[in-house]
Amino acid sequence: MTKEPNISEALAHLTAAIRGRWDKLGFFEGEHGSFATGHTPTVAPQAYLCRFYAGLIGDQLAQAEEESDRHLPTQYADFLREYNGASIMGITLFGATGGQYARALDDVIGQPISLRYQNAYYLRPDYVPEGHFGIGSMNGEWYSQGQLYLTSAGEVELINKDHDLIGARWSSMAEFLKQEVSRQMKRYDDAGNEITSVKRLPGETSNWEQLAKEVHDKSDTTGGLFGRFRRFLHRS
Repeated sequence: MTKEPNISEALAHLTAAIRGRWDKLGFFEGEHGSFATGHTPTVAPQAYLCRFYAGLIGDQLAQAEEESDRHLPTQYADFLREYNGASIMGITLFGATGGQYARALDDVIGQPISLRYQNAYYLRPDYVPEGHFGIGSMNGEWYSQGQLYLTSAGEVELINKDHDLIGARWSSMAEFLKQEVSRQMKRYDDAGNEITSVKRLPGETSNWEQLAKEVHDKSDTTGGLFGRFRRFLHRS
């Protein structure tokens, strides 16, 4: 039987690398191991490049599974024990947000985006296989977004938000964190400014921005026509 990748070990290396790079810009440590690092006040007074939320304990994992409305994979449960979601430069990872087990929130750290998205709610496209568990997302330049799913085989896939396209695939969540966080580090200079020569989305995603813009423009046109039609009915 293949041993599950060690998420705890991967996260220990990852957080050490992140804090070693970004703490010098300013950091904040919250309760139960939560923290924010890479303070960028030129963006906003409480803007940080990375936020890690306090891990889940005890029955909170059962609440997370209930919130997502599907089976919680072992790899992601292991992640949630360490951190209940995170925002890591260009990567958003979901966590549990409600129920009686939710911890008190700090104003700086805040809370993660809910596991409901891409699992129980409308943000899950019809072409995503039922066995995929939504764990987060990554935004492109302006319009495009890739959604992150943990497959039933234990792989992580980056799937286009609007089209049945896979941009990148990793063999496990531990490998995804190792490879993609390292790549995201290269998107910023030492002052925390984004370097535009390094693209936001990994893998085969060079046409995703144009595809997303076409969807956006079509939606804009439809919305505009519908709005004019409603105003016409209102005046009649």
